[in-house]
Amino acid sequence: MAEDSEKLRSFEQSLIEVANELSRLDNEEGGPANTALKKCLDALGMLPPRPGFWSNVFSLGNARRDWNAARALLESQRDVAKAEFARITRLTQQLDIDKVQAERKITDARRVLQGSQQQDQTLTRDAWELATTHQADHLLAWLKDNAIGDGDAIELAEPWRIEGWRKARARVFIQALKLHQTFFELEASRLRSNLFMINSLLTGSRFQGLSRDAIRSAWASLFMVVPVLSSTFASFARSFGSLGASEIGWLLVDEAGQAAPQQAVGALWRSRRALLVGDPLQLKPIVTVSDAVLEHMRTRYGVDAHWIPNQKSAQVLADEATPWGRMAGPAGGKTWVGLPLVVHRRCDKPMYALANRIAYDGAMVYGTIAPRADKETLASLPTGWIHISGSSEGNWVPAEGQVLRDLLKRLHGDGVEAKDISVITPFKAVQQNLKRILRGKLVSGTIHTMQGKEASIVIVVLGGNTAGAGARNWAVSEPNLLNVAATRAKRRLYVIGDRNDWKHRQLFCDVMDLLPLQDIQAHP
Repeated sequence: MAEDSEKLRSFEQSLIEVANELSRLDNEEGGPANTALKKCLDALGMLPPRPGFWSNVFSLGNARRDWNAARALLESQRDVAKAEFARITRLTQQLDIDKVQAERKITDARRVLQGSQQQDQTLTRDAWELATTHQADHLLAWLKDNAIGDGDAIELAEPWRIEGWRKARARVFIQALKLHQTFFELEASRLRSNLFMINSLLTGSRFQGLSRDAIRSAWASLFMVVPVLSSTFASFARSFGSLGASEIGWLLVDEAGQAAPQQAVGALWRSRRALLVGDPLQLKPIVTVSDAVLEHMRTRYGVDAHWIPNQKSAQVLADEATPWGRMAGPAGGKTWVGLPLVVHRRCDKPMYALANRIAYDGAMVYGTIAPRADKETLASLPTGWIHISGSSEGNWVPAEGQVLRDLLKRLHGDGVEAKDISVITPFKAVQQNLKRILRGKLVSGTIHTMQGKEASIVIVVLGGNTAGAGARNWAVSEPNLLNVAATRAKRRLYVIGDRNDWKHRQLFCDVMDLLPLQDIQAHP
């Protein structure tokens, strides 16, 4: 229906433009052209008769020559005026045709829109009846908020925040705990034995000789006590090696965009269902095997290039296996994302807008809630760019380090606490110098180490070797690094670097308006 409404508005705008052009043509060109043609015709009509023989003789031929010249001039002016009038007439006729076509399109579009509105009303009425009959409070909440069919509204809707439903969920949870308590009391001895067994399994004791049923029973007892267990892929085999195929009910993988596919294979094999959560537009997996070795292995075993692990994350493969989703990503580089959660709830507007522009092509929805006054940052300097240029030592620019010191003094003077500040950089060499400057007083690291973390204030020290363009071009070769850097900051983002250099490079050239120049020395 929104598309139909947009088409109708477009046709109506076209009709307005045609009508305006017709009016302008009549007032500014048609009227004057008609007047000019009439004057030319009147002048020709008032031209005296051609001089006779004797008049021409007595004037030595001048009378007829002058008369011919006057007539030729008037006829020339008439022809020009006539051609201009004909041109305007043709334009007017074409605009009349365009007007009729626009009116016809508007009539058709209104009929289509009316049909869509009637269908929408029918579907909404059916939804109300269905929701009421089956007491579907979540659907009723959407219908009451008029969120159905509205992209941003339906993304921001929180139908689970229904008081009756929340109370019912709490009652079910309490009753479930009572059921667990009863089970523990009735099976205390067996449960105790199973927990001792699982402790042995998890601490590395050998489990050979134990039956599969005994192992499954031990794990089931642990999951009765602790419903969710966490692990890393690196330690998964050691912790869950005693489990067989499909013996884990649910596997939840966080930051799956950073996981290489082969890292998740063992956990997926042991799970009946899996939910992989991550962002394919943030940091990619780090694969230590060289590209040449991977290519050799791929061709040796006849594997399609699609499956090379340095090009695909576990998240990307999970997205490709998900039938529900949408294309997302920067223009010209979109990828399929399964079940996208597009509401951004962490950052203030400048950081949100930056990430939305460079990485998501405007697809994100702003949902950040302003903090309470006592939770707001004390930093008086707005988000922006702090310009400094200087020669580099490798990827480290000492002048940027001095600006960082000045900025930290400014923030300290504002009353900002160290725990609310993180300092990050794209380059490891810069990180090492940051550690020397900060001496462990602030959180610092490369952008890769900050994935999944956040801070009220994030300072990005760009660095980059000034002797060549390679390092800096690498930092902006894809939106992933800048996207992660910007979205770590909840309230303020400060970028330290040579603005005159970076503003000409990829990505940064598109967001300089979101990072205005800031003066550390200026007082609020």
